[in-house]
Amino acid sequence: MAEMEVQGMQQLMDKIQELGKQGKKIENKALLKAAEPILADAISNAPERTGRGKAGLKISRPKKKGDSKIVLIGIEKGDMSEIFYMKFHEFGTSRMPAKPYLGPAYERNKSKAIDIIKTEVRRGLGL
Repeated sequence: MAEMEVQGMQQLMDKIQELGKQGKKIENKALLKAAEPILADAISNAPERTGRGKAGLKISRPKKKGDSKIVLIGIEKGDMSEIFYMKFHEFGTSRMPAKPYLGPAYERNKSKAIDIIKTEVRRGLGL
């Protein structure tokens, strides 16, 4: 799964922390919305012969990682075998070259995701 960390928004994040539970909702909504264009891009560029695999690509629930909050985009652990094999397309094997779709989707959409986070946080804070 791809990971994205947003930096440079410390004042907004401090304000969110002050809001407590409401701030967490704003933060979660912003992260989930920001992950949507990355997921859509990954699905559209995933290998064609993995139809059910494409359906297995998901955005995780927001989770704490150290001092940050993250969402993961990719294949959920324990999914069906067709979905399981999609990781081999992303990273390749000793017998198959990589045909990445998640990493490039992240790279193409990370600035858009950061803009979405900024917009959603500001909207949630009424700024």
